[in-house]
Amino acid sequence: MALDIQDKFAIEELLRRCCYNADYNPPESMREIFTSDAVFEVPAMDISCQGIDNMIAFFTQSRAGFPSARHVINNVVVEGDGDTAKSSAYLQVLRTDDGAIGVVSVARYLDTLKRTAAGWRLAHRTVVIGWAISS
Repeated sequence: MALDIQDKFAIEELLRRCCYNADYNPPESMREIFTSDAVFEVPAMDISCQGIDNMIAFFTQSRAGFPSARHVINNVVVEGDGDTAKSSAYLQVLRTDDGAIGVVSVARYLDTLKRTAAGWRLAHRTVVIGWAISS
């Protein structure tokens, strides 16, 4: 059976919460977003993490090097049925250093989600970078 509006809303809320957690909450908060065996990958940067502990270590290191990042998603599409879903969202990463705002990268999130006893969780996230500033 196709996902109903409550499932789609819950998934979109999870995606928004993931961005918020990435910017403002401790990396441990990602345990509420991803499954314990989730995969996070950014092929263009040769990044691949499997398992929530490895992902948290990566997110901790990333935030330390870029504390002013702000993740913004839009054009979210959610499809699925039963206990699995796929989503796609446009991503813009903004930098907010010294009161100035600038775009750091433009990408897409390609996600696979699973319904768990705790609700929807990300099982696999691929970040497809379309454009990024060079450091």
